[in-house]
Amino acid sequence: MSERIHRTTIDLDIDVLDRARELLGTTTIRDTVDKALREVDRRAALREFADEIRAGRFPALTPEELAEIRRNPHFP
Repeated sequence: MSERIHRTTIDLDIDVLDRARELLGTTTIRDTVDKALREVDRRAALREFADEIRAGRFPALTPEELAEIRRNPHFP
C-alpha cells in the first residue's frame, strides 16, 4: 500500500457517493473514495492477468492454485 497522500478538494455527486458507500460497505467519504479507487485498480489488474493467460504467457493453473489466488486479498 502506498503511503503517498494527496490532499485535494473535489465536488462529488452525493447520490453516487451514497450508492458507492452502500456497495462498498464504507462510511466515510475518504474510505469510500479510497476503496473505489482500489477496486478500479484491482479490476484492471485482473483484466490484465486474464489477457496474459489468454495470450498463453502463463502455464495452466490447477484448480488449487486458482483457489489460492482467489483467496489472497493482496492479489491485484
